[in-house]
Amino acid sequence: MKVGAMCTSYNHQDWERLMTEDYERSPEIPDPVMMDNALRLGDQIEPLGFDSLWTTEHYGSAYSMQPNPLQWLAYWAGRTERVDLGTAVVVVPWWNPVRLAHEISMLDILLRGRRLLLGLGRGVSEHEYASLGVPRDQSRDYFYEILDVLRLADEKERFSYKGEIFELPPTMVRPQPRHKGKLLEGARCAFTTRGSAIRAAEAGLGQLFVAGEPLSEMAKQVASFNQIRADRGLPPDQPTAMLWMYCAETEEEAEIGYEYYQRQQQDARNHYFAWNSAGFEGVKGYEEYQKVFANADFGAANLWEQRHTQLIGTPDQILEKAKNLQEAVSLGYLVVHASYADMPVESAEASLGLFSKEVLPALHEMATPLHEHSLGTAEQAATAG
Repeated sequence: MKVGAMCTSYNHQDWERLMTEDYERSPEIPDPVMMDNALRLGDQIEPLGFDSLWTTEHYGSAYSMQPNPLQWLAYWAGRTERVDLGTAVVVVPWWNPVRLAHEISMLDILLRGRRLLLGLGRGVSEHEYASLGVPRDQSRDYFYEILDVLRLADEKERFSYKGEIFELPPTMVRPQPRHKGKLLEGARCAFTTRGSAIRAAEAGLGQLFVAGEPLSEMAKQVASFNQIRADRGLPPDQPTAMLWMYCAETEEEAEIGYEYYQRQQQDARNHYFAWNSAGFEGVKGYEEYQKVFANADFGAANLWEQRHTQLIGTPDQILEKAKNLQEAVSLGYLVVHASYADMPVESAEASLGLFSKEVLPALHEMATPLHEHSLGTAEQAATAG
């Protein structure tokens, strides 16, 4: 199995200030300090033996302060020699399609033969859409029109496009990429609802879990997604999963990892649903999100479920969880998130080092078969999600 590591930054301590809208007061910890911590950890990912370095895309809050993931990854392209780079995710509707095609092509050049592992998504939070001037109720249309343009740019040297949103005159992407015609090979989509799963399958995209569901639910989603793909004449997909990781010598020491994880879940709640947000009521394209997140549990019950899924524990416990995950969902690629919430950088560093020493070699030797139960049934395709 190949294993990547996330490299992004949070400012957990700032949520108290943001939630009370005390904008006259400066953050307790300056953002550059938190970014320096991310740079410190990022420099260790390749030497520790990981296969890839990943990041995400967010704007305007203390949650994952990572705008323009391709700019961030271009920095790491110059800092590394061996690892691939990945996005979890590029939020496609927030981009001009021609600019995004150019940025992807340029990063492919800078990687000097290594691969950009593209994870794509359409975004959720109201305040990010509003600040970027993109209508959230058209997010699906934006996503798939931009995806069409990316495919045209990859397939042809000169192309034009006419859609409902974008109309492009004959244009070219320069510089042309090293992997011309293969930039979207293996591209994956992060989604939560059945409607998004169907559209992703129809577009030929694979599945990326930014995992927060119980293992049983993830297994159902993979089987359903593969049945949807089969119904459309597409081969089955083995998902990529991003999981929260905290590796400790003892079970007692690992308990703090669950505390960090729970605080991270509260930060996610603040970013997506509580701060500068009116929710999803009446928002076209997010009807299923309204149902899902109206009943979302960010408290103790959710934490208990996640003990069986998230890679928090001793090396032996983490390895057992990874084995269970592979068997349940036919996992093909694992990405671990080693620094989150208010975790001190020294603790994240120690966890990452122990994981790379005691767990990573065994994961690299782990086979990643596609299990029959991940192929799904017609009934699952019709009812899941």
